[in-house]
Amino acid sequence: MCALFGGAHPLSTLDSTQAFYDRKLPSTVDLDDHLLLDLCDSVRTSLGDRRSLDPRWEEAMEFLAAVFRDETDDSPLIEFTTIQNARLDKLLSEIINQENHPKPAPTNFRDDVLLAERLQRVWRTRYMAKYFAIDQDRYHSLPKTGRLRDVVFNSASNNSQGRWRAKTFEALSELEGNLQFEAGHWWLNLACAHRDGIVGSALETPTKGKYGVAALPLVTGAEDVYLPSGTVKYIREGRISDIHLSLLSKVGSHIRILRGHLLQSPLAPKAGLRYDGVYIIRQYGQKLNPKTNLHRVVLTLERVRDQVPVENILKIPRPSQLDDWKMFETYEGETIKQIKGQQGFLNWKMEKAGDKMDQEQYMRTLAFLTSLELAKIGQQGPLQSLVRAKGKRMGLL
Repeated sequence: MCALFGGAHPLSTLDSTQAFYDRKLPSTVDLDDHLLLDLCDSVRTSLGDRRSLDPRWEEAMEFLAAVFRDETDDSPLIEFTTIQNARLDKLLSEIINQENHPKPAPTNFRDDVLLAERLQRVWRTRYMAKYFAIDQDRYHSLPKTGRLRDVVFNSASNNSQGRWRAKTFEALSELEGNLQFEAGHWWLNLACAHRDGIVGSALETPTKGKYGVAALPLVTGAEDVYLPSGTVKYIREGRISDIHLSLLSKVGSHIRILRGHLLQSPLAPKAGLRYDGVYIIRQYGQKLNPKTNLHRVVLTLERVRDQVPVENILKIPRPSQLDDWKMFETYEGETIKQIKGQQGFLNWKMEKAGDKMDQEQYMRTLAFLTSLELAKIGQQGPLQSLVRAKGKRMGLL
């Protein structure tokens, strides 16, 4: 089990729910909010995506039982900031929510739900209005100290890509970038990625810092994925300025690939923008369609080995990150309403609805084609597993 407590009090030393009820939390406990958040995210993922119990379920329930014991003995050691930072309030709500309950329910599951209900009541009584306003506090922190810090709305832009811009941004060397960014790093949008220095612009274009490795965000367009080789073909149509001509001279070079949620790909994140690791540009091809006067670019990319596995990356964004994404969408809508008025807000809502419909239609089509391929080959391969997993995350399968 993971050590949630700093110092000499690992969670594994309290090895059963009954032991927690008997012993409480150590008085010298130093909770690690990041490790606790990881635990909460793991359990929330299993409840939300699969309606099943994560392997760490017992660990989480043992911890909650210890917290409840301390609360009822009038010796609470959990601070409000820990509840807020680790999203413990979200964990309790999702355990209680009947829509998340596995069927059939495992032994003692009802006792676990009752524990979550009791702890929730205790915290609501203890913190009162502060507990009920916890999401409001997170919302107000989003542009100040949260994921949208140092990023501002760009009222001059009329498209979604340029809607936000970084007030400041870091210029990282290649070594610094490799140390700071591991595959799976996640942002709300390109402006946030620009602020942190992994890309040199808030637009969907190849960029490179003075000493850095090239980076390419794949925000629009589509991908064909070939597993387990790790090769993808990225396809995009547009004007000559949209087809990344600068990459023609980079064939054979390494490039950091970021994927956005609107990319039509089984590898695209459910929300936001995710760094998916280093790829090699194997081929670059482009062709003009004389009927539409649009250029079509096809990039063949091969993922470099010995990175975070793709199946781990696809679990991102995690539930706490999706919490932030939902807050960001609310914040963006309110900002547009204030700056561009009711009509601008309605246009934004229509844009969001259209994006959602496009993604759902793409996933249904992909799932159908995958089922045909599965029927032909007679067994589920890596790509079929990947498509089914993403379809379930989107609530389509």
